[in-house]
Amino acid sequence: MTTTRQLTDEQLVARVRAGDDAAFAELVRRHEAALTGFARMVLGGAHHDAEEVVQDAFVRALRALRAPGDTREIALKAWLHTIVRNRALDQLRAGRPTTDLEPHAAVLHAAHADPASAVQRRERLHEVVDALGDLPTRQRRALVLHELEDRSHSQIGRVLGVSRGASKALVHRARTQLGRDAA
Repeated sequence: MTTTRQLTDEQLVARVRAGDDAAFAELVRRHEAALTGFARMVLGGAHHDAEEVVQDAFVRALRALRAPGDTREIALKAWLHTIVRNRALDQLRAGRPTTDLEPHAAVLHAAHADPASAVQRRERLHEVVDALGDLPTRQRRALVLHELEDRSHSQIGRVLGVSRGASKALVHRARTQLGRDAA
């Protein structure tokens, strides 16, 4: 008998859509840590806020996967990262204060710590995330698959329905565009 741990993400998604709560629990187990780390990065290190964002993202994902008649194929990791990014940006836009100082302890106690640099890094991160959202859909998907999911160009090509060379071109164009936006 196959356990949920042995199933691929795609198989788990199919089971979630069919109402299998254990399959959803397995998806959460597999992706929660990486998504929380990503949310912390977007939020500037706030662990409790990141956990809240990820929990909300999983609730939204479950609701979307169980929506009647929705059987479209999804790139699960990229899709979950997108939901988390959007929820984190919503939280930042709402101006909700962060409460977790532990991740910043080293910086707060460092003699060479420069709060202005930390603010600049955070602003730069927001600019990059916003610029990522402005990319054309195929370029954004290719870049997320390559950078966040560590997929090969052949795998990206299969997901996007393009050749390996076209995958490389999409990732290159996305990086180039992000570089222009940064200038």
